[in-house]
Order: sequence, then C-alpha cells, then structure tokens
Amino acid sequence: MLQQLALATIIFQAVIISRTAGHGNIIVPKPEGNAEHPYYIGGPAGTIDKPEIIGSASYGDYYQAVDDCLKEFITTYGTDISECGNTEKKGTAQPVPSDGYAQHDTLGNSHPGPCEIWCDDTRVFHDTNCVATFSGQSPAKIPIDVSTCKSSSEFVFYWLALHAQPWQVYINCVALDGTSAASTGSSSNSTSASTTTATTTAPTTTTTPELDEASEGGEASAEEETTEAPVTTSAPETEAPAAEASAPSTSASKCIRRRT
Repeated sequence: MLQQLALATIIFQAVIISRTAGHGNIIVPKPEGNAEHPYYIGGPAGTIDKPEIIGSASYGDYYQAVDDCLKEFITTYGTDISECGNTEKKGTAQPVPSDGYAQHDTLGNSHPGPCEIWCDDTRVFHDTNCVATFSGQSPAKIPIDVSTCKSSSEFVFYWLALHAQPWQVYINCVALDGTSAASTGSSSNSTSASTTTATTTAPTTTTTPELDEASEGGEASAEEETTEAPVTTSAPETEAPAAEASAPSTSASKCIRRRT
C-alpha cells in the first residue's frame, strides 16, 4: 500500500513538473508582455481541440497534420487565440540577433511538438519536434535567416505542444528595427535617374533643321534622325514600371517559402 501511494505521488509530481516546465517564451529578441500579461508571458495563448485527428492515429501522425504550415494551422483551427498570444504586437523595436540565433528559455526541456519562426511574411525556421532538436539546451538557440529578419518589422514565434489534448498554442511577437524602408528608398532613386537620361537625349533632334537647307539628302537623313529619336524615348517607358512591378512579388510568401 505504501509503495503504491509513493508511486502515485511520483507520477503526480511528474505530471505537474511536465506541465510547468512546458511553459516558456522567446527571450532573444526580447518580447514585451501585453496589457493582460505585463510580467509573465510564458503561458499558452490558447488551445486547439482536434479529437478527430487523434482517433486511432499513431503519435507520429499528429505531427503530419500540422507540419506543412504551423502558422496556417493555428490561424485556421485556433479559436479565441490572439494574434500575438500574451505578447505585445507593437512593442519597443528590438535588434535582430547578430549571431543568427533566436533564443527560447525552455524549448529544449519541454513538450513535444512543432515550432516555427516568421519574419514578416517569410518563414525563417521550422522544425517538426523542437524539444528533440534542442534537447538539453537552456536556452535553446534557434537558427534564423538574419538577412531576412533585418529587412522585416516583426518576428513571430509559433509553438504547438502536442503532449495532451487539447493542444497548447504558444505565440510570441517581437517588433524589429528592420531596414526595409531604406531599401525602398534606393529603388525610387534609380527610377528618377533613368528619367533624367531620357530628357538629355531629346535635344539631339533640335540640331536636325540645319540639314534641311543643305540638300534633299540632308532632309532624308534628318527624317532618319527624327525617327531614331523616338526609339531612344522607348527605353524609359519599359524600364521604370518593370522595376516597380517586380518588387511586390518578393514580399508575398507562404509556408512553401522558407529558409531553414
């Protein structure tokens, strides 16, 4: 009887420790708690109850249901889950870690499940079972694409803990001091330069009337020159719009576009 009681106590303690250790959050870059969570942001943002996915499926099958795109899975099936969980979406802008690693305080000693990191609309990290990948690390150092994040304004960490039903959702948002505004300014300068070159070529057609008084041959050559001048003006009408049209395609991305 005493042995059974001792065993029950150990199991109970293990469950409590497992649940408390599972809580945690990103610490680099540093997020800010929202108004409801000014001091502690390590709790889950909400849960997803998917009993139909469990059924008779194996434990490994759980991951396949969410591996394609964790962000999309959470936004599709999560109810009453705020966009940034317990963190502030527009907090104080933080620098992107120069060593290329985001850090999470408990991820390597926590619940099984996938996690993702996004910088704006680009996924810069994804792993099917983050606790196994970062096992024993405290904090867990998660590799990210520094160049992408430096040109972004927001860093978002998603984590889905699959240790029990309902699944726990963790979301951390961090504002970034990105440099995307500087890159757009350089492209506008290049278009203005191309328009100035077009205006300098136009005056060459004004010298042709001097040839009209010389001979008929001069008139023919003048006509040829006047027809050549519009050819030079055709360059700006294609170059400037092409640069503007191609730019938006780089900002739109889905889960297929990832850098891991």
